[in-house]
Amino acid sequence: MTENLILATDAYKLTHHLQYPTDITKLYSYGEARVGGRFDTVSWFGLSMILHDYFRQPITDEMIDEAERVAKQTFNTTAYFNRDVWEKVKTLGYFPVKIKALPEGMTVPVGNALFTIESTQDWFATSLNALEVVLMHVWYPTTIATNSLYIKKSLQPFFEKTGTLTNLPVAVNDFGLRGATSLMSGKRGGAAHLLHFQGSDNMAASSYFEAVYGVSGRAASVWATEHSVATAYGPGEGEIDYVNAQLDRAPDDAILSIVIDSYDALNFVTHVIGSATIKQRIRSRQGRIVLRPDSGDPEIIDLQVLNLLADIFGTTLNDKGYRILNDNVGIIQGDGMKADTIVSLYETIIAAGWSADNLIVGSGGGLLQEGFTRDTERFAIKAAYAETADGRHINIQKNPKTDMTKASKAGLLKVILDGNTIKTVAQDVAGDDLLATVYEDGKLSAIDGPSIIHRASL
Repeated sequence: MTENLILATDAYKLTHHLQYPTDITKLYSYGEARVGGRFDTVSWFGLSMILHDYFRQPITDEMIDEAERVAKQTFNTTAYFNRDVWEKVKTLGYFPVKIKALPEGMTVPVGNALFTIESTQDWFATSLNALEVVLMHVWYPTTIATNSLYIKKSLQPFFEKTGTLTNLPVAVNDFGLRGATSLMSGKRGGAAHLLHFQGSDNMAASSYFEAVYGVSGRAASVWATEHSVATAYGPGEGEIDYVNAQLDRAPDDAILSIVIDSYDALNFVTHVIGSATIKQRIRSRQGRIVLRPDSGDPEIIDLQVLNLLADIFGTTLNDKGYRILNDNVGIIQGDGMKADTIVSLYETIIAAGWSADNLIVGSGGGLLQEGFTRDTERFAIKAAYAETADGRHINIQKNPKTDMTKASKAGLLKVILDGNTIKTVAQDVAGDDLLATVYEDGKLSAIDGPSIIHRASL
């Protein structure tokens, strides 16, 4: 479906061309994550997705007609709708704007300009910020990427201390597509998670990541059962049949995830996984078996399962002095997982002497949905500069006494590296500008996906 970008804005934006000083010929705005959000830095990511989805399509007569009709319905008049400016955009075949942005994948301290947008035609200046809403949606992938980065940075010392760092990229898996507010948010949020982790059941996000960033096969998943599969075999002997079916049908070297709580998780581990036949079959496999408790308090049930598996398969101490289950067995926790509970669960099993290598987690709503809004990182887009027909240069600034954290930046901006510190400064300050053009008058800059991933790993 083609979106009508004229309508993809707040209604009041369509009235602003009548409100600015009449002699404005250029407008310049910037976007940032303001100070005071959940994280002190953001993992900058996702502007390319916005540009890919919306800035390649032209404005058409049908869009203009629809926008005028809806504007009349909204305002009870046609006087506010600037048909003339959108007719000119249609004739051009592109938005007359220039967008500069920091390289995606950068970790950026809050309070810095992440991107700027400026008009390139005099007649579009006072309509520039009609594009604000679409551009503001970058808050979502950036916030999700930031959350995933936070989780990764929190888990890294655990794997360094107790396990193997090579397991970290798949330690947290995206189970969030079904819980997203829309397929698009699932794709964008899932792609943001893939910036820092590769574990994911979100194939839509993996395909989207390839379409936008040119990196294929970013998501990695495994053979995994669900409750409809487990309960189709019934309880009792059916649980034995359920596991045997997976072992019969999956490749010998495949990782298998087996949900275990359909009836009684602890009984399942003891009497199904611990049965002589199943135990021997697991021991003889090349691929790993991970058991998924899917109900109960994770910090309690996971330790219980680990201890039962230790009784069945035994453990060894790794070179760091932490227990590892024998026979390529482990657990996956997919219920109740979000940033704080993920970190807490790893802390709990490590405190009990278990290596982080025994556990992986999957996160759904807590990864892509729960608790994330534009205000999580206080995203805002503000006008900072204007020019007039008679050559005046106007610095624009919001500076409310009642909340100084909402003070905006004034003038033409650039972002520099001052030593090891990222700073937003005036354009006339010395230093190379980290902001680079990503869109100008219909031309999108090339995207280097591998470099973005590499940058995010630094």
